[in-house]
Amino acid sequence: MVRAGIKLLLIVVLLGYAIVWIMMPTITFRNIWLPNIRRKLNSSIYFGNEGTGFLVYSSPILFVAVVGCVYLHLGKRSNDNKLQSNGKKNRFATLKKPMLVKGPLGIVSVTELAFLIMFAALLLWSFSVYLRNGFATIDPTSAAEMGVEVWQAKLDSASLRLGLVGNICLTFLFLPVARGSSLLPLFGLTSEASIKYHIWLGHAVLVFFTAHGLGYITYWAATNQISAASTFSDNHIKAGPPKTLSAEKSTK
Repeated sequence: MVRAGIKLLLIVVLLGYAIVWIMMPTITFRNIWLPNIRRKLNSSIYFGNEGTGFLVYSSPILFVAVVGCVYLHLGKRSNDNKLQSNGKKNRFATLKKPMLVKGPLGIVSVTELAFLIMFAALLLWSFSVYLRNGFATIDPTSAAEMGVEVWQAKLDSASLRLGLVGNICLTFLFLPVARGSSLLPLFGLTSEASIKYHIWLGHAVLVFFTAHGLGYITYWAATNQISAASTFSDNHIKAGPPKTLSAEKSTK
């Protein structure tokens, strides 16, 4: 009974965490959710300016990891694990059967393919919404104020969004290879069996960050700012997407 309650709590937290990632590129998250969180945390002596990023992105995973330890510990002390696994073995055996054997991804089961499709949908959703919201602020007037052409301003915005989408992959990059982690056993995985997820995420990170860098190099070359490639900003990157295109440039 206790384990069932803990499991339900973990499912609720993970669903909420997924909703945060889905809503992150939207205007609702940027203009309503994020300001409210910052307003409450900035007045707190425990979080401060960096508390928003920690609370929104890190604390759910840490909470699941800690509570997951309790869940797994209770499972080891009970003898119900064997009975449950024997009863559910045939029920979930189909989901673990290989669906793709030959291909660049190697051997992929039905469950892995489903999660892969959902993660790819999240990346596509995030990039499209980021891009739509970014392009909505670009017109000949705003581009002229920046001293660039419209296509250059759009290239600047698109390059930034590629980096933001790459951050999603980077967030989950090292979770599959954490030895002794309580997260993987919660999903019935081991660090050895999860290496391929780390490889997939690593390839995605390289693709997005390479496109991000090439986009900015092209933008700087087109606007005679190639020296900016060796310049780093001292500003901290705050949680959430930038508010306007001019705000984007101030964070670079």
